[in-house]
Amino acid sequence: MKLYIVFFVIYFYSCNHYPSNVQTALHYAGDNRRELEKVLEYYRESSSDNSKFRAACFLISNMPYHWSYPAGPYYEYCEQMDSLFRNSEKGDTLVPLQATKISGNFRPLLIPVFDIQTITADYLIWNIDYSFDVWKNSRYLQHLDFDDFCEYVLPYKCFEGQPMTRWKETWSHILRGELDQISQIDELRYNVRRAVEATTYVYKNSDSLRMEVRQIAGMDHIDLFDIKTLAIQPYGTCLERSRLGVMDCRSKGLPVSFDFTPNWGDRNGPHYWNHVYVSRRRSPDFEPFKIYPGAYHYPDTPMAKVYRQTYAPHPVLMEVVKQGEDIPPSLSQLFMHDVTCEYGRTADISIPLLSDVDRNSKYAYLAVFDNSDWIPVDVCKIKQKRATFYNVGVDILYLIVTYQYGKIIPISDPFIVDVCKRVKYVRSNTTKVQDIRMYRKFPAFYHIYNVRRNLCGGVIEAADDSLFTNPVIMAEFPMDNFLANEVIVTDTVPYRYWRLRATTKKSSDFAELYFYTRHNLTRISGELLYSISPLRNKKYDTPQHICDNDPLTYFAVENTDMPRWVGFDFHEPIAISKIACIRRGDGNDICPGDDYELYYWNNRQWVLHERKTADHIYIDFKNLPADRLYFRDSHLIPSI
Repeated sequence: MKLYIVFFVIYFYSCNHYPSNVQTALHYAGDNRRELEKVLEYYRESSSDNSKFRAACFLISNMPYHWSYPAGPYYEYCEQMDSLFRNSEKGDTLVPLQATKISGNFRPLLIPVFDIQTITADYLIWNIDYSFDVWKNSRYLQHLDFDDFCEYVLPYKCFEGQPMTRWKETWSHILRGELDQISQIDELRYNVRRAVEATTYVYKNSDSLRMEVRQIAGMDHIDLFDIKTLAIQPYGTCLERSRLGVMDCRSKGLPVSFDFTPNWGDRNGPHYWNHVYVSRRRSPDFEPFKIYPGAYHYPDTPMAKVYRQTYAPHPVLMEVVKQGEDIPPSLSQLFMHDVTCEYGRTADISIPLLSDVDRNSKYAYLAVFDNSDWIPVDVCKIKQKRATFYNVGVDILYLIVTYQYGKIIPISDPFIVDVCKRVKYVRSNTTKVQDIRMYRKFPAFYHIYNVRRNLCGGVIEAADDSLFTNPVIMAEFPMDNFLANEVIVTDTVPYRYWRLRATTKKSSDFAELYFYTRHNLTRISGELLYSISPLRNKKYDTPQHICDNDPLTYFAVENTDMPRWVGFDFHEPIAISKIACIRRGDGNDICPGDDYELYYWNNRQWVLHERKTADHIYIDFKNLPADRLYFRDSHLIPSI
């Protein structure tokens, strides 16, 4: 009995000498508690210093809520996906169906388990010892302090779901690119950025890697966390490519992180990429298979919030979870750290909430608009009827919301944090009205400018015969205008045949062409005519696209030995007043014949002002309440 009491006292004394956050984590371990205590006891007794004990405490204290797939069935799943990818051809339409079927077969076997309830002492000790050896011996990790080491090197996994295996060791010898060669050059031997570039160089320059920068429709598969399988899949979103980049680089002892924005500041969708923690100068970001570290990666696109995935959880989000409240899907990644200030100018803001906010609401979310919904991108605790957020991206429109039962509830007026870091509210004016003319549903972004060489010029000709034997130039589209535009026809002579012809040796890609009569400015259509010269691309350049009412399809009018043109037979002489065109673009130009709705923000909701059909490449809305936030189809227009 005395021996039992002595043992109990020693055991109780030792357990209570763990840090409080470790003791809390051990409580979550359940029957697996003893495995974790073995690790703590091992390092407290055997380490010459306490760094490995501290590392064990870091992993264990932050382990609750981390989860993994069971390794056995998961890698069987990866083998089947690997076989599917290797035996498929580029553009194989059966890949999505087969991948979905394989995933369906394995879902009953891949039941997630919490790491803290299943991890073994042997595995955790191996991971800690291996990580310290890498930190000590890698020439690319010498600049990391202990806290950096805990996030970039120590974790036994990179992503939730990734099985607990010795992946660091197993993958260290594959997909190395030119990492081993650069060590021969003195200037590069300790250069972290160049080491990451040398490793990821193989992504775009290897016949064995098949991933392309594109999405594939219909894919519904279990996430892949095996770099060999990821590398040969025939497609890749930014999410999948960035996962590969992190797992590959970290297995080589390179300090690379997984960064992301929950939603762009001025358009829809999240984005993911990688970041290199270098030893000197500015730490660069990059997107695997697309650009190398140090190249420009969306330098001009507004980002409200940027996060770095970490092993330690986000403190406020973890508090929300412990309170039993719902978290918006856009912030479901619990393990992350705010790094917005590393990517651009930011401001700290404190926003007063509307007076009737539910007193039971404890947390507020900072939301941006994604062209259809408000998307939360940050969280804070509500204090004294205010929501305070730090490091908020500037020149972006925001709204403060709560999230209850899967619904967004506005609790502030919309506001813009301008480039001078001032908060400007978009509040209604009940005494004034205004008219608006709109030419697009959405702003013109740089991807249109990138194809501007195909969007120049074009001439309108008319004739009395279908062969255009003696054509008369009636109008010419500007050479430097590559958005939708109109040209006025000054000649009043009627002609039966009208056509569009290129004016330069470069391609002139047109999506839609519209003719308006001089008599009453009505839009008319005719029988399609086109030249017999070969098409540049039989799938994308067909003449029928010039009048299919689809702005995303186009006809390429290009000069060759035989003039290329497309035109119309109106079956009688017609005097034309103007011709409008929509160039090849993103489909966001106003299209004649389409219906549009305009809403304005009022009393925490969108209110329909008017629904009407466009007659031109612009649309007019009249008598709108002034100084509001407007929304038409898929775009916001602040008016302040």
